[in-house]
Amino acid sequence: MAGHQGAPREQGHQPELLVEPAGVFPAPDHRNQQLCLDVGRALVLCGVCMAIPAAFDPADGTAGNSTRALLGFLLWIMGACLCLLGFTPMAPGAVRAGAVVATTVLKCLSPLMNHY
Repeated sequence: MAGHQGAPREQGHQPELLVEPAGVFPAPDHRNQQLCLDVGRALVLCGVCMAIPAAFDPADGTAGNSTRALLGFLLWIMGACLCLLGFTPMAPGAVRAGAVVATTVLKCLSPLMNHY
């Protein structure tokens, strides 16, 4: 058995590596990413502008202030999620879904904007 070394190997033979080809991921859609970033930043700003004055209003804690603070917080969260979607080029389906949400938000907030 000491003399048996198995099948002879070729010189320079490398084991086969499982490497993904270069073009597996589709090219990122920069227009959708930019749309997600722009609308996300606008929603974050709107949410902060709604939540902070409502949270620190010296008046008694009425239901209107609580509702305004909650709505501002939800806008802020939605804006932050859209901003994060803008930074994920390896998930083009998620970016397209975020762009659809961003377009819907733009259409609801400004019916005069038809260029998206």
